[in-house]
Amino acid sequence: MKACLFYPVLALLLVGCAIPSYSLETPPQSSFEPIRGIILFDSTRDGNCEIYSMAADGSNQTRLTDYPAMDFSPSGSPDGQWIAFSRQTRNVNWLYIMRADGQDPWALDVEGGQVVWSPDGTRLVYALHIGGNAEICIVNEDGNGFRRLTNNTSGDFEPTWLPDGEHIGWASGLSGNADIFVMRADGTDRVQVTGDASLEIYPNWSPDGSLIAFCSNRTGAWEIYVMSADGTDVRQLTAAGGQNACPRWSPDGSQIAFQSDRDGDSEIFIMNADGTDVRQLTHNNVEDAHPSWIPVPHAF
Repeated sequence: MKACLFYPVLALLLVGCAIPSYSLETPPQSSFEPIRGIILFDSTRDGNCEIYSMAADGSNQTRLTDYPAMDFSPSGSPDGQWIAFSRQTRNVNWLYIMRADGQDPWALDVEGGQVVWSPDGTRLVYALHIGGNAEICIVNEDGNGFRRLTNNTSGDFEPTWLPDGEHIGWASGLSGNADIFVMRADGTDRVQVTGDASLEIYPNWSPDGSLIAFCSNRTGAWEIYVMSADGTDVRQLTAAGGQNACPRWSPDGSQIAFQSDRDGDSEIFIMNADGTDVRQLTHNNVEDAHPSWIPVPHAF
């Protein structure tokens, strides 16, 4: 698996990507119903990692950042007006926020990566290296109110909010393997959701909270799966070869965006929530990764 797909399990490497400030040719259109929403992602198409946006059909691919180092792992605010992301400065990853059109980026003066907005838009959950271990932390959207939620030597990564805004899911080595866990947003009441011999990472809850999309190597290859919120009824969605990761539900729960290197390099794809009608949205020979939805339509 490529480093950009595998970094959570290995050591939370938090690498980013980039692209040029022009729109690419619109890819062939599918017959699926148009989705209201914008997909954010990072790409190295401009030589270093930058943040981009595109429509859910792959059109209007636009670069939002232009920084000499790396900008990566974008997350849109619930109101669609802001984007949180990580920026590497002097080999340190810092949390930033910018407007949804890429304007007015500012630093929160908080180290970290894999940042995700809370459903109410007031807090950010993210991963941070502390004492050599990746841990889950939380901070207010203005950079204040830091709180560390995990404290162990096993590695905690890929945090995400549950739709209720009161719980956080993440992947952890607490079990001796990489498994999916849930805890309250204050770090209490931890519950293990998965527990077989394979690795389960990149959890993401459906908008109604009933399903979890995730990535697992249980077949020997990294594929996308969904399961019920309690860990039962696991279903495999991808089986087209390559390494598939980073599933993200669309705001209406009908689609899942993900990244895959099935064509030789990491690209962004989208599929129906049941795994049908897979469409490739990016088409190039660089790395496009870490898709994330802006939950409401926004004109770029």
